[in-house]
Amino acid sequence: MTGVISLINGVPADSVASTDRGLHYGDGLFETITCVAGRPRWLPLHLARLRRGCERLQLRFAAFDTLVAEIGALAQGDERCIVKLLLTRGPARRRGYAPEGDETPTRILTRYEWPPASPRAATGLRVGLSAVPLGINPLLAGLKHLNRLEQVLAQAAMRAQGLDEVLMLSSAGHVIGGSMSNVFFADADGLFTPSLSDCGIEGVMRERVCAAAERCGTRVSIRPVSVPELAQVREAFLTNVRWEVQPIAALGGRALSGHDHVQALRRWLDAAPA
Repeated sequence: MTGVISLINGVPADSVASTDRGLHYGDGLFETITCVAGRPRWLPLHLARLRRGCERLQLRFAAFDTLVAEIGALAQGDERCIVKLLLTRGPARRRGYAPEGDETPTRILTRYEWPPASPRAATGLRVGLSAVPLGINPLLAGLKHLNRLEQVLAQAAMRAQGLDEVLMLSSAGHVIGGSMSNVFFADADGLFTPSLSDCGIEGVMRERVCAAAERCGTRVSIRPVSVPELAQVREAFLTNVRWEVQPIAALGGRALSGHDHVQALRRWLDAAPA
């Protein structure tokens, strides 16, 4: 993979301790930060989510100023790039699941080249439903934790189907979001997006879109979404920090033609500070 640069605890490197709890248990968090013209975008939102995750996992990390400086340094040199942060609890102090509590966290920052856009990005993506369910766990809901095997399985199957993204359901059967995105739907009352109180990631762009919709005078309802509701949806779009707001052209094989909310939100987001 060309153009990849990694820092581990501030030092150029490409390996971590074999005892790191991130490897053994997925004991940690991550953030995917887009950078434009040498500047990380929406960094305060990323850091706020990271702090919430550290509190929830009782991960003792305090070097946020150092982290911000390292992210800023990696953002330099390319017009656009992606900086991925992995923050683990660090090398284990003893064998077993339970941490001692005095581990030293490991921070891993990697800069990637900006990936090419999907050939369907301009007209809308093809999206299906994944057969891989998301396990329910309110204690981890919303967090961008390192346990992503469900998404790995979902994307492996997605590529075989020729889709751009798949929507994943909770084990209770509710729509949660894409394998790498959040999702919004439109009906006669405005926008609605799935509740993430049981599982799923509270995306940075999801937060920005909710704020933008409110500014535009559009109501956003956050609630459980059932699969049968999708048959009545007239407009839908996906969000993440790389795609920002990406319309869905076909959902489960059914064509969607409306892009009114996408266009309005894009105008507001383009005018808003990053």
